[in-house]
Amino acid sequence: MRRQPGPQKGMRSSSPVSGLRRAQLSFAQVLGQSVSAVAPSAVMVTLPALVIPAAGAWTLPVFFVTALLMTAVGYCIAQFASRMIAVSGLYSYTVKGLGPIPGIAAGWSVVIGYAAAAMASVLGAAAYLAALLNRVGVPAGRPTIAVLAVVVAAVALILMVRGVRLSARISLTVEVFAVVAAAAVLFITFTSTLAAGHERADTVAPQSYSALGFALLLTITSFEGFESAGTVAREARKPFVTVPRAIRWTPVALGVLYMFAVAMQSGRTVQGGVGSTPLVLTLPGSGPGSTALSVVMELGITASWFACIIGSTTALSRTLFAMGREGVVSERLGRVHRRFRTPHIALLISMPLIAAVPIGYLMLVGSPREVMIGLLAVSAHGYVGAYLLVCLATPAFLHRIGELTRTPLIIGLAAATSMVAIIAWAAFTVASPVWIATAVYATLMAVGFGVYAVRASHVPGLAERVGVFDETVAGDIFADYNPWEVRR
Repeated sequence: MRRQPGPQKGMRSSSPVSGLRRAQLSFAQVLGQSVSAVAPSAVMVTLPALVIPAAGAWTLPVFFVTALLMTAVGYCIAQFASRMIAVSGLYSYTVKGLGPIPGIAAGWSVVIGYAAAAMASVLGAAAYLAALLNRVGVPAGRPTIAVLAVVVAAVALILMVRGVRLSARISLTVEVFAVVAAAAVLFITFTSTLAAGHERADTVAPQSYSALGFALLLTITSFEGFESAGTVAREARKPFVTVPRAIRWTPVALGVLYMFAVAMQSGRTVQGGVGSTPLVLTLPGSGPGSTALSVVMELGITASWFACIIGSTTALSRTLFAMGREGVVSERLGRVHRRFRTPHIALLISMPLIAAVPIGYLMLVGSPREVMIGLLAVSAHGYVGAYLLVCLATPAFLHRIGELTRTPLIIGLAAATSMVAIIAWAAFTVASPVWIATAVYATLMAVGFGVYAVRASHVPGLAERVGVFDETVAGDIFADYNPWEVRR
């Protein structure tokens, strides 16, 4: 009888990210994680309305350029996703390319991005749900939105604790419905306007070139979260195929959807005057009365924001889970539910904050639109910071493992340079939300590094422990699942 090989020398008996289930998600479910974290149908309706006043006639080129930039970022991220399985995604990728300190910066930056995006999604879902209930007589004021925010956050928490397969399946289903609904409403509204005899008009020019820079930064938020498929890599089937594929193609598909949405919304004459104001509303309650199209739109966008809560918080919880396993944060965050095998402690700690912050912000400011812009601006800072670092880490990582070629070097440096230019350009925008978001982001990053400094003084060798990923263990020798171990 042929002797079977034993475990390799020095091989771990358990993975650093053990506890999470392996090989559970199909490609469709992995794609659903990326798509749900972006909330494309909500973006199709809401974001062009925010970008058009700043970008004017340049709105379509702005979305096109951003789609190209995010596709380049996706290419860089896929270089890591096709070589290692890291449940913390951009965080671990940056550590393997640039080292622990830049990796910590990327980790906290993407945590801020995921958390702020989830907060904005809680507010969005609650606001649109309140608009729907208002049609049957329920008051749509701040108290109603606050109560509904708690409800949608609680439902999302239950689904995520129950398991990633269930939450991914639900997210993908509701997002498909939401995209179809949003596209149908936009198209019907556009064709109805033309049929009524309203001609297309020239879209106004941007307020200033600095406003155009802000428009570019804001447009990046319409793609943020597409890389989150990497955070469920351990739980995916054929992760070295499905995860890179989802990361590469999601920004391309999103770019097509968004340019369609912009074309349907911009540069038209509407009743009451000409302008760049979209026919579809940025937030409920500010437009036409009860119509079938409005109801369909509100249902679709509510579903999309809810899916985004699940997608963003799932990615956030996996990043905090990895940090807990390393010791960067409390080890309790690295625990998993005994039955459902999900990072329930990370979910139970993060979700109350995700619901409380937008509720408190809303009570203070009073305008859901202002709260939404503020949270999205903070989220944009977090994502752009992490994207910038991972693009710089790509050529460094490939060079270290002896696989660097000209294409990833050029794409990585070009994408990083473009994001630095956009950040600098947007910095000249004097609009207060930009400066407030920058200050909030800088403060949160300082707190993150403070936490790391405190933990490093109590956890020996913490710098060497950061950036965990799924490794081959002794039990994998006879299994199909065999994650590639990153060369040091």
